[in-house]
This record gives sequence, structure tokens and C-alpha cells, in this order.
Amino acid sequence: MGMEQRSLNRDQLHDLNLKLVLQQIINHPATSRIEISHELELHKSTISSLYNTLMAKQLLTEIGQGAASNVGGRKPTMVTVNRDYGYTVTFDLGYRHLHATANNIDTTIIEYQRIDIVDQPITVMVAKCQAFLAKIASEVTTVNGLLGICFSIHGIIKDNQILQSPWIDMQDVDLVRVFETQYHVPVLLENEANLSAIYARDFSTDQPYRSFVTLSIHRGIGAGIILDQQLSRGENGRGGEIGKTLTLLGPNTAGQSVESLCSEDALITRIENAKQLEHLDRTAIIKLFEAGDRDTERILRQACSVVAGLIFNVVTMLDPQAVFINSPLIEGLPELMDEIRGDYQDIAQTDFPINLIPRTQYVTLLGGCSLITHHVLNLDDYELRFQQGEVAASISEN
Repeated sequence: MGMEQRSLNRDQLHDLNLKLVLQQIINHPATSRIEISHELELHKSTISSLYNTLMAKQLLTEIGQGAASNVGGRKPTMVTVNRDYGYTVTFDLGYRHLHATANNIDTTIIEYQRIDIVDQPITVMVAKCQAFLAKIASEVTTVNGLLGICFSIHGIIKDNQILQSPWIDMQDVDLVRVFETQYHVPVLLENEANLSAIYARDFSTDQPYRSFVTLSIHRGIGAGIILDQQLSRGENGRGGEIGKTLTLLGPNTAGQSVESLCSEDALITRIENAKQLEHLDRTAIIKLFEAGDRDTERILRQACSVVAGLIFNVVTMLDPQAVFINSPLIEGLPELMDEIRGDYQDIAQTDFPINLIPRTQYVTLLGGCSLITHHVLNLDDYELRFQQGEVAASISEN
């Protein structure tokens, strides 16, 4: 019995050390065995054996020589993750567009597409996803091909199932079952705001925060909550549904939900009503604001004060180190950030880091890519820092 017990533990230890070596190599994209052995405080022979295991799986690739140590001797061989090990695909099932990326295992973007799907049923969206997967499979050659799929959902997810999808009628389509059956890879579903938070955690190399909240302001408003590097989903996947919270500001707006005042759709509707116009979109609103339109300015400034109040409440409740905002509208009108920061300071009487997440069209996709990449490498609970998802190949819009 004793012997069996010991060998099991040795296997477990080997497995753990293997994960730690892979984590080191992902987080330090050009490193050497000697550096890994120093970092992990493991014997060189142990590292060599783990390294050989990862090489045999074709997970690593050697990238030439590093500098020799100051005492001379052989130059170390530098190593990085083998980009051609396989790829993942992430879909963001938006209301107006389906966004898709294929990413190498090191998260570089192979291809990004934005596909128009206004008023299309979920069955059409599924077919478009399958077409994208077929296109990538026919064009990309890697050791293992497709490794996993992630779906970003603008709704509530619990235990990898959709509990609520306010903008898209899912018509009893079980995405996990459909795609796992067809492609035989893991399929993960996650809430869009949570993926924004994962992006801010895993792709910002200079981001010093271990606890922060991201606010996603799109058709609705949601928050992704990271506390001590861990995503906090709440008991039923409803953590961060802050668009539903009530505003306490002003006689006209008290008791209304934040979402009904400040989501992008709400702002567009309010400006349309004020201007007696129809069919405005984000671009039109940005133009009106920049042209100094009084109604647009008034409505957007009021929204900034509501968002600042929301941030104040979030900071009071969760005590994060910072708040990030993911909003294409605010990205288009960055001066609104100054407004939000100023309003926050008026309420809180103190400064607090409130930052805009740049390149909004990639944020949830790269968050999803990180989630599925962690999963397929069996590194679900390991901290990984990816390089800012550089774009490896074509970016096309259909």
C-alpha cells in the first residue's frame, strides 16, 4: 500500500511541477531552463525532465540563444510556447453583431471577424459560428488543431449553462452540447462583463491591481468582479448585475435602474426623444456631442454622474483597488472619462483610479480566449499573463 501511495504522490508532484514550468514559460515568453530552475527553486535535472516532457508534447519551441551568464560558460537556449501547438476560437454573441476570433495557444489573433446578425435567430448565429470554425480549420495548420471554444454571452451563466439571455432568444439551443458533439473539444460559456474583467486581469502587463471591477456599458450594464485575482461570479452567476441597481440621484431619476438611464441603448433612445430624431447610433451621438449639441451634452453629462455614483457604490461595497470601464461610446468620447472622474471626486471627496479599457472590440474576445486557454492547458486556477494579443493575421468584416 505504502509504495502505491508514494508513487501516486510522485505523479501528482510531477503534474504540479509540469504546470508550474508551463506557467513560467507562458508568463516569461523568452526564458531558459536555468531561469526556470532559479524561479521555481527546483533542481536542474528535475527541470530538464519536465522540460523534455513539454517538448515531447510539442508545447514548447526553442528560440535561439540567450546571453551567457557573467561567469562565462554556455549560452542558455531560450524557449517559448509553441504557437503552432493548436488554436482556440471565441465567439461574442452580441445583439447586432457576432464577433469571432481564432487565437493561437499563445493568444495571438489568427483571424477576427465581425458578422452582421441583426434580427437573425440563434440558429443562424450557430450556422455562422460553424462556418467560421470550418474556415479556420481549412486555413490553419497546427499540431492539434482546434483545442476549445468559448462563447461570450450577454446574460447570466451558471455551471456552464445560460440561465438568462435578455437580448437573444436561445430557443432551447444548448450551445455546449451542439458544439461539443460536433467538434469534440471543451466549450465554455461566460458572461461578457466577466470576460472583460478576465481580459483586464490577464492582458495588462503593467496592471498592478489584484482586485478591481470592470464596468461594461453596452446594450445593458454589467460588472466583472476580480477579488484577489479570482473572478467572483456570485452564488447563482448573478454577481455584478449592477445595471439593475437603482439610482438615488435627482428628483426625476431616483428609483430608476442605472441601465434604464445609462446603457448605450437608453442613451440613444433618450437623445432621439430629445431631438425628435430616429435611427441614431453611437457614431451619430458622438458627432452630436462633438458639435456641441446641448441636449446630447446634458444627457451624457447626467449619465456620467449616474455612472460615478454607481462606481462609488461599487467601491464602497467591494473595496477594489481600481475600476475599469469597457464602453465603445466612452472610448469614442474619452473626455467623458474626465467627467466621470470629476463627478466621482465630488461624491467621494477623494481620488480613485478609474481607467478606460482600450481596443474595446477585442476585450471580451481576448477575455474568452484567456478563459479557454487556461482550461485546455489544465491551468484553470493558475495566474497567466499574456502579451497584449497582437494580431497575427487578417482582420476581416463580413
